Amino acid sequence: MSIYKCNKYPEKDFDMNLNKITPLHTKDWYVKWVSSAVLIAAQLSTAMGVELFPEYPLTMVLYLVGILGWLLVAYWWHDRALMILNSIGAFIMATGIVKFYFGVL
Repeated sequence: MSIYKCNKYPEKDFDMNLNKITPLHTKDWYVKWVSSAVLIAAQLSTAMGVELFPEYPLTMVLYLVGILGWLLVAYWWHDRALMILNSIGAFIMATGIVKFYFGVL
């Protein structure tokens, strides 16, 4: 066990061991990790400028899938901040996809 002394509060000891409290292998665990991997793939695609299929907005679709996954997790967790953030992100990506295919908003 690692004890940390803080300069601001020298009279208190802080335990630096991080105990895992998140349950493993539940439906939200799988959705959040798959969504995170999809978002990382979208970020890589954006950063590297990869256009595997130029006729499709692949990067926007990847972002939308990852964001919708996190929106579902936020709903399960009842986390309003994540719900607002991912709702706005999903709207932005959906708008971009509609604009790509139809050229209108």
